[in-house]
Amino acid sequence: MKKKESLALAAACLFALLVNHPAYADADSNEPAEKKSWKNRFGNALRVDRKINKVFKGIASFYGGKFHGRKTASGDTFDQNEMTCAHRTLPFGTKLEVTNPSNGQTVDVIVNDRGPYKKNRVLDLSKAAAQKLGITGLAKVFFRPKSQVARADSTAVH
Repeated sequence: MKKKESLALAAACLFALLVNHPAYADADSNEPAEKKSWKNRFGNALRVDRKINKVFKGIASFYGGKFHGRKTASGDTFDQNEMTCAHRTLPFGTKLEVTNPSNGQTVDVIVNDRGPYKKNRVLDLSKAAAQKLGITGLAKVFFRPKSQVARADSTAVH
C-alpha cells in the first residue's frame, strides 16, 4: 500500500470510530427525553427500578473515624452515626434493606457515597448501621433495594 492510501484508510477508520461513538449515538436516538436525562444524571449506574425486590449478597465492612465530617461522593457530609452506606454503582439516595444472616438483624440504610474500594466487598456501612447489625469487622450480608432514588438532584460519581 502506498503512503497516501494508508493515510486515507486510517482517516476513514478514525471517522467511522467517531461516528459510531456512544457519545454521538444519543444525539440521533429516538429515546424519550426522560430516559436521556436519566442517562445524563446517572451514567452507567445500576437501574434500581429493575432490581426492586432482588436480593444481593456479599461481604460488607464499615467505616467511620477519620471520614466522620468529610464530604461524601454525593456531596453530603459523612456522619458515622447516621444509617448510610457506600455502594459502587447504586444511585445516591437509594434505600437498601441490609440483613446480617448470622444474627437476623436488619437495618435500612441510604446510599450516599461510593465504595468499597477493597476487592470482594459490596457495601461499606456507616459505623451506626454496622453496630445495629452486630458487625465488628467484615460480615456476610444480604441486601435489597427498597426504593428508587430519593433525591432527584443527586448525581453519580464513578
